[in-house]
Order: sequence, then structure tokens, then C-alpha cells
Amino acid sequence: MAVSPPPITPKTKSRLSSLILMISVATILGLIAAVGIWQYLTQTQKQVQQLTITKAVVVASKDIPAGTQLTQDYLTIKEFPAKAIPEDYPSTIDAILNRTVKSSLKQGEIITEPRLVAQGAEGGLPMVIPDGYRAHTIKVTEISGAGGYISPGDKVDILSIVERGEETVFSKTILQNVLVLAAGDSIIDINNVAEPGQKIVSQVTVALSPKDSEKVALASQVGEMKLVLRKFNDENILATTGINLEDIYGDLLPAKPLPEGYSQTVQVANNNLLDDLNSIEVILGDQKSYYYY
Repeated sequence: MAVSPPPITPKTKSRLSSLILMISVATILGLIAAVGIWQYLTQTQKQVQQLTITKAVVVASKDIPAGTQLTQDYLTIKEFPAKAIPEDYPSTIDAILNRTVKSSLKQGEIITEPRLVAQGAEGGLPMVIPDGYRAHTIKVTEISGAGGYISPGDKVDILSIVERGEETVFSKTILQNVLVLAAGDSIIDINNVAEPGQKIVSQVTVALSPKDSEKVALASQVGEMKLVLRKFNDENILATTGINLEDIYGDLLPAKPLPEGYSQTVQVANNNLLDDLNSIEVILGDQKSYYYY
């Protein structure tokens, strides 16, 4: 005997409609969440792929000093994340072979165009000479070169010592706050700080204006020159008038003896004899002294 299903009442229809609605909403929300997760995973995967994609660039295989001409020994290829490397970075060694380095490079550093001397231009010392200046080389010894403690990038004063005749000696600071471009074969490098220590060289190259170059050239011909090392960041220019032996020793300097046949009594007694001699008048306070020769 067949059993008839219970009749669907309005209340039962209402429950079924609510259940169907809830299932539909849950399904839609699930689909939305699934689509969102799929999009997130896809985007993340693309980002990971971009990070893992590398590009070949030229780097320094060892430390490279400023002024060096690049050869195969100094260069190597290294892979870097492509997203972090600009498109214009050199990717082959041939692209920069035989170019000159403008400033020093560390091992593993990427070689970029701003770190190289322009195509066709000369490298080395001419690249570090300031505009309007000239590179002037001065011969030095361990003593006249501040004991070998002068390094490229330091500032120095130039002192000239001149001797006229047998006894007249004076010294004068002729230039101050002069930039040292090179000491021996070491050239200034704005990216490096000179290592402390003594380095004896026979020549120091400084940056001078054309007029100051003339002063130094003349001073080097008529007397001795010394370089005086300045304190770091001391830019003060002091007015100096020079100094001679009398300024240091005063009356302690012996007067130059008179020619044979002359005496102090003769000088006082007979001014006509003194007229034939040259004289130097020295004034110290209210005292005057005369030296004849």
C-alpha cells in the first residue's frame, strides 16, 4: 500500500525558500572568495617571477683605482635582479673595455657610465684638475714635503726661502690653502680617504691658477721652497709680510766688518770715507744702528 507524502503547507514552503536562498548566497560568496584567492595567487606568482628574473651586468672583479684603464682583468659578469637594474647598465664587457675609471671602484661594484671618463677623453690627472686651474709639480724632500705626510686631497701652504748675498736671508708664505692633486704617483680620489702614514715622495702636484703657477715657478728658481701641511678643513687665509734674520735675532746679529783700513773711529772722524760705503739702517725702538759694507 503506497504512502502519500505529507502535504506541503505554506510554512514548509517558506522554510524551503529560506534554505535555498542561504545555499545560493553561500555559493556566490564562495565563488567570490575563490576568484579573489586565485587573483591574489596569480599576482603573487608574477611578482615572484619578476624578482627571480635576473640580468647580466658588468662589475669590478677587484678593487680598481681612479685613473685605471679597464682591461679584461678588472671586469666580470654578474647576475642581478632585473627589476633593480636600469636598462642602460652595460651587460657586456666589450661595451666598456678600455674605458678609463674616473673614480675608484670596489670589488663587485656595478660599473656605471657616471663612474667612467667620457668616450674619447683622456683619463688620469687631467680629470681631477679643478676648472680654471693648472697642475703644477713641486720637487720635495722628506723635510720640505712635511715629513712625507702630505697626501692627495690635503691642503698646504707654500713657503719660499730666498738668500741674497752672503747674509741677507728672508722667508715668505707666497700661497695658502693650496689643493694637493697628487703625491708621487698617487692621484686624488674624491671617493677615498687617504690612509694615514708616512710616504716619502720626490714630488707633489698641486692645483694652481695660471698666475700662482708663475709665482711658484719663479720662487723655485731663486730660492728654496717648503710645503706646510694645513689642518683638515682649515680654510683661513692669514696676511703675512715675511721675515728676515733681523726680525728673529735683532741686535744679536754681528755687524758686517768694515773693509780693511776702516775703523769705527775713522767712521766718526771722517764722514767722507763713509760716503764711499753702502749702509743698512736698523731701527729697534728708539735706537738706530748702521751697518756699512
